[in-house]
Amino acid sequence: MESLALFATILLSFLIFSGPLALFITSRWAKNLSDTTYVLVLRRLFLAAINILGMFVSLSIIVVAVPLVLKFIATISIVLHVFSINREYEFFSHRMSRNPNGPEGQD
Repeated sequence: MESLALFATILLSFLIFSGPLALFITSRWAKNLSDTTYVLVLRRLFLAAINILGMFVSLSIIVVAVPLVLKFIATISIVLHVFSINREYEFFSHRMSRNPNGPEGQD
């Protein structure tokens, strides 16, 4: 029984801390530290691992029958992971932003 409690504690700790950790990795301070390509690749690999595992744990918590507070925390964690992906790769904001001057190349 102790190992089950330990496993649940590790899962919940990862659920709570993976989102803020992903945001910290995408902060300006952390981006300024990765001036070489090697460090940039390592930071992005670590970020990808944190985001994949964090979203997997969060989605697993949402699907399982747990109290509503944990589902709310898992939803916040998913939002933080998506926000950190967007912050690193500018995936969603680039596609959704509009150019007020019209399409590029048009005179």
